[in-house]
Amino acid sequence: MKMPPPIASTSHYAGIVGVTTRAFAPIDDIRGALCEIHRDEWALAPRPVQWDFINSKPNVLRGVHVHRLRWDYLIVLDGQARIGLTDVRRGIGFRHATTIDVDGGHPQVVTIPPGVAHGIFSKSRLLYLYGLSVAWDGGDEDLGCRYDDPALGVDWGAVTPLLLQRDLDLPDFETLSRRYEAHPASASA
Repeated sequence: MKMPPPIASTSHYAGIVGVTTRAFAPIDDIRGALCEIHRDEWALAPRPVQWDFINSKPNVLRGVHVHRLRWDYLIVLDGQARIGLTDVRRGIGFRHATTIDVDGGHPQVVTIPPGVAHGIFSKSRLLYLYGLSVAWDGGDEDLGCRYDDPALGVDWGAVTPLLLQRDLDLPDFETLSRRYEAHPASASA
C-alpha cells in the first residue's frame, strides 16, 4: 500500500524562517490508524540522529532554551501543548515571537531551527517524541532565558507553570540574545 504524503506543510511558520509544521494524513482501517512521521524526502530539516520519548505532567514548562547547532523535531502523541518560539538570529526575523498549539488528536510535526528560542508548555498530561539533528551532549543547553520575560514576546496564556530551578534561574532575553550572538556558531545558524 502506497502511503499518502502529509497533508500540509509550512516552512516559515508565522514569520519565523525555518520553523515548520506539517500535519499528517492518518490511514484508518478496522485496527486503528497509521501515520508516517518522517521521511528524508520531505526535507523538513536535517535528519534526526536521536529521538527521545517525553512524558510531561500537566502545567509543566520545559525551557526556554535556544540551540546554536541543533534542529529539533516535536511530535505530540497524546495531550495538548503550547510551543513558544522567539527568533534570536539577527536579521529580518529577529525577535519575532509566536506560539503553536499542538494536540495529539491532530498529528503533526513541528521543526525548530537553531537560533529560535523555544519552550514547551504542557496544557495537559503530555506524551511526545522529540527528535534532535545533533545528539545531545549538554553543550548546546547552556543558553536560555526566563519564560516570563516580556522581551521574549511569548503569550503562554494565563499560566503559572511548574519549572525546574535551572529554568527559573535563567537570565532575561537580552542576556540570552547577547550570549547567542557572541558565540561563533551563531553565524552559521
